[in-house]
Amino acid sequence: MKTRLIYLLLVLFAGAAMAQDEMFRVLASKGSNKLQNTGVAEWKPLFVGKKLLKGDKITIGENGYIGLAHKSGKTIELRKAGTYEVAKLAGEVNTQNASAQKKYVDYLANEAKKNENNDMARDRYKYMQATGSVERPVGYLGLWALDKDTVVSGNIFLRWDKKHQGPFVIKVTNFFEDAIFEAETNESTFQLNLDSKIEKTYKVTVSEKGNPENKSEITVFFLDAFKAENVRKQAAELQSVLGGESALNKIVLASFYEDQRLYMDAMRLYEEALKLEPGVEDYQIAYGQFLSRTNFAIDAETAAKKQKEKESSGK
Repeated sequence: MKTRLIYLLLVLFAGAAMAQDEMFRVLASKGSNKLQNTGVAEWKPLFVGKKLLKGDKITIGENGYIGLAHKSGKTIELRKAGTYEVAKLAGEVNTQNASAQKKYVDYLANEAKKNENNDMARDRYKYMQATGSVERPVGYLGLWALDKDTVVSGNIFLRWDKKHQGPFVIKVTNFFEDAIFEAETNESTFQLNLDSKIEKTYKVTVSEKGNPENKSEITVFFLDAFKAENVRKQAAELQSVLGGESALNKIVLASFYEDQRLYMDAMRLYEEALKLEPGVEDYQIAYGQFLSRTNFAIDAETAAKKQKEKESSGK
């Protein structure tokens, strides 16, 4: 049974309860990957959540992928087809800078308590659909956002419902509605760069060209300087534990930003992770769960249910 990615990481990091020879947890798997347990000749399918012991072996099929988290908190991604000895993989992991790990373990523990009963297998299809269909988000265009949100980074990824036809106009103004930026696109996404040194509050509007009333509008606030510096410091420490840039590391960092209630920063990292590994379904599911938790987007089935409830309450 697949559970939320964060819960798997919690189990991984709970070192006191782990057997001494447990080296990794499987956080994502794509393709015909297999596991051979210590002292057993049979090869079995490799599933997400599986613990890998020191004497185990894993094999990756052609075009396969495995995302692993070491008991130290480091992550590792494997793409090359072949057979790997878990002990050798563990020996290649750099386990320095463990101080940041403790901070994130506490965060994961809190999140896991709230989500330990979440059945990913049951909701698998729903969470996949959340990344493909938008029913709840902001305004006419269905912008994936909250009406008001706080960020620490000025790099903001905008996405809205694909059912609308472009071109679209993206406008940015300050608190007094003075124009700061304007652009057009035919896509349903846009990468926006805002500068906290110029303004602390921005209004972002996405509208249909020629139909300005058909729009979605949000207000973006920058975190105050003191809090922003603290968040950046923690994120840098966590990044030093995780290691280099990878899809798996971006999803772990996204969870950190979500915990800080910096949802647009988290969303950008999920999007970046999916660009790096678009074929890994486990990451799509993790993203769908995030969208559902934050109400950035929900699947069509849930939206229809909520609409019926709304209509019933209005009678």
